[in-house]
Amino acid sequence: MDDPEAGLLYLTDPAFRRAELAASLVNPGNGYARLRLASYGLAWEQLPVWSPRVEPVTTADLGAVSFTDPLGPGARALAIDPAASAGDPAALLRLGQEAFSTYPVQLVDAAPALASPAAASFFGLVTDPATGRVGALVHAEMADGSSRIALTCASCHAGLRSGAVVLGAPSDTLDLGKLLVATGGVLPDLVGSTLAWGPGRIDVSSADASEPARIPDVRPARFLGYLQQDATVRQLSIASLAIRVETLIITSHAEDIRPPREVALGLAVALWSLAESLPPLPVGPGAAGLAVLEGACSTCHARDTFTGTPVPLAIAGTDPTLGLSPERGTGRYRVPSLRGVGSRGPLLHDASAPDLDTFFDPARVEAGYTSGRAGRPIPGHPFNLELSEEDRAAVLGTLRGL
Repeated sequence: MDDPEAGLLYLTDPAFRRAELAASLVNPGNGYARLRLASYGLAWEQLPVWSPRVEPVTTADLGAVSFTDPLGPGARALAIDPAASAGDPAALLRLGQEAFSTYPVQLVDAAPALASPAAASFFGLVTDPATGRVGALVHAEMADGSSRIALTCASCHAGLRSGAVVLGAPSDTLDLGKLLVATGGVLPDLVGSTLAWGPGRIDVSSADASEPARIPDVRPARFLGYLQQDATVRQLSIASLAIRVETLIITSHAEDIRPPREVALGLAVALWSLAESLPPLPVGPGAAGLAVLEGACSTCHARDTFTGTPVPLAIAGTDPTLGLSPERGTGRYRVPSLRGVGSRGPLLHDASAPDLDTFFDPARVEAGYTSGRAGRPIPGHPFNLELSEEDRAAVLGTLRGL
């Protein structure tokens, strides 16, 4: 953890937490900010702390009759080391790494996706070939002794790459919109817009399912100055990321519970640690495109983190819907870090570019282009389209290795 003092203050100082929250909100007038300013450290402070016993969902569960049965004797809750409660970085990292794939972030009716291996694949759940875990889902114990299926962080933020699960990489196969429709949890007039999310996209903002965004790559989280696609939150320290995690869990549970703060901070520490899993910056012959990349892209993507300050929507030129959202909009889009982009999957905030080659294709902005999402052109972000063929090839080679 790069900022242990901020972490300890998050754990121990209510006034610091409240001040950090307020300072991190870019647009205090949007719905996201108003809810948190009205509730964080106030009504939410009185919520029961929840860290239930859990069991992982595995391939052996597929086709089971019930997903509400009481858990077996092997189920367990996260063990919070006193050292983690005292702010010890190593203890928090261990806790966060375990919580990333075991803490129940959001309850979900996943029965249609767990009917068989074919059903799990149909809904895009990632099955880990090394462990047999399905979708990084867990059975979570409820107050009455029954269990519910729940998503963990890894359900969305662990993707298959070359046959192995990569923690932090987005799951670009997960189709939560399709699953919600299959469970009957979507109003009839919203079925079309919910199905339109498609794999690797979710809408956590609008009431009408009209603002889907790509599931982000969280491996470069440590490098970011702003969080969320529309730069809703400034990342001032490890504490502002912990508050982001804590409030996400609270709202995902309909403001009924809050997580232990050690778990929220541990998850933030674990997220920052994922940067260490990214390839090092290229050197020698492998760095041929680095100078071109810095010359062409450094205005927004400054070395070494390859990110920068948010960009006004008009300059980005991409679909502005999310940036104008009354719930999270700031009138800008964050500049994602290019670290990890070579294995990120679909690109841009709406996943409109399926891969790097498509993103760098000069023809992608032209009418009639069919290789973008849903067979459409990919407008906006024209800055990479004027490179010579030689420079484009050099930059692509470098980006694939970041």
